[in-house]
Amino acid sequence: MSKKLIGAWLTCCAVAAPNAGAAEFVCQPDVSPAQYSRHEQRLVDRFWQESLIYLEQYLQALETPTGRCLDSAEATIQTYDSVTGGKQSRCIMRYRDIELLAKHLRAILAEPDKAKACFDPQKNYDAFPLYTPSRAVQRLSRVSRWLDRPLLTDYFRGLGGDIGAAGLELNENFVAVTARTDASVHFSRDVSIKGLPTLWSSVGWIPFYAENPDAGADRFRGGYLYAEVMGPWGNLRIKEIDGETVGAEIGMTVQLFNTSYPYHYHHPQEIYMTLTRPQCIDQNQYMVMHWDNEAFEQDRRDDGWTVNIDGSGGRWEKWFANQDPAHEWLTYFERNAIHAFHALEGCNQSIENSGLVTVWARSTAQDNQQSTRLCKNANGGTLMHPGERATCELRDWQP
Repeated sequence: MSKKLIGAWLTCCAVAAPNAGAAEFVCQPDVSPAQYSRHEQRLVDRFWQESLIYLEQYLQALETPTGRCLDSAEATIQTYDSVTGGKQSRCIMRYRDIELLAKHLRAILAEPDKAKACFDPQKNYDAFPLYTPSRAVQRLSRVSRWLDRPLLTDYFRGLGGDIGAAGLELNENFVAVTARTDASVHFSRDVSIKGLPTLWSSVGWIPFYAENPDAGADRFRGGYLYAEVMGPWGNLRIKEIDGETVGAEIGMTVQLFNTSYPYHYHHPQEIYMTLTRPQCIDQNQYMVMHWDNEAFEQDRRDDGWTVNIDGSGGRWEKWFANQDPAHEWLTYFERNAIHAFHALEGCNQSIENSGLVTVWARSTAQDNQQSTRLCKNANGGTLMHPGERATCELRDWQP
């Protein structure tokens, strides 16, 4: 290299260097500085390090080319397109919200010490209850034992009935269910409970539908959990990076076998990465279809759309696809996309057959309405099965 080129390179780097690592992080207002003992700080650091690995691996999976995509992973965006009769997919990084999510994750990974100021182990979190699945899960990590969250086994034992029985079945077998995973295809490190036991045992778990009578069958209501690692209600709560709203909400979900998550929808876009290794091809099925898909009927209201779904006569079966960690592993749900997770048919017969474990995320967790809304059956009651006629009352979202 000539002296002139060397001089130009040094000038370039000298100018760029002061700006490197200059991102400004603004935490959510409920993140307060905490004082820890030396022992406690080591525990918090361990929790933080495994959280960083999870986020780094998530970003890597999004950006690694798969399928027909040269610059990112290819995601299914409709399992059934009424025009083509097949599924529809898109390179996930082509979406602006995913570009921003990836940008913010890169900023966190570039300056973890700054981002750590927004990390809260949620030991004394009082916005809503957070749980650890069981004593066996708690024993996986000193961090989990220090956090000493209430146990879901106790919660569901107190709840009783069919909901309580399903909750006990899932949480007493939580380690077995979440360990029946294969992250080797799309992750360079194991992001499951096998590879990150501190994270999975220390993050706060939520029995999301246990007390919601509109959420379908009792077995599903007791057999569904989610946890949030990053996001407005998770451990890493960042409001803004360099003045941009951080929409990333990243965590994990677990659904018990022999359950069906009814048709539902919401304003924020959602991304799922399947981790469960199925024992048969149709063990875990899912569907996602745009609300204006021609397979549905749509009626305009003043504040949105009423979407009528008729899955009777076996129609629903062509809408659903089989999930597994190697092939149908990544899905992206656009705003108000109608989707469901169905693990009733197939070979889901025992706890050894596991359930459905996913890496879960939303990309716009700070705009519009965040609530997940369930579709109803045609008579306005609780929807139990995708073969029923259903009605979804979608609300307009503000751009």
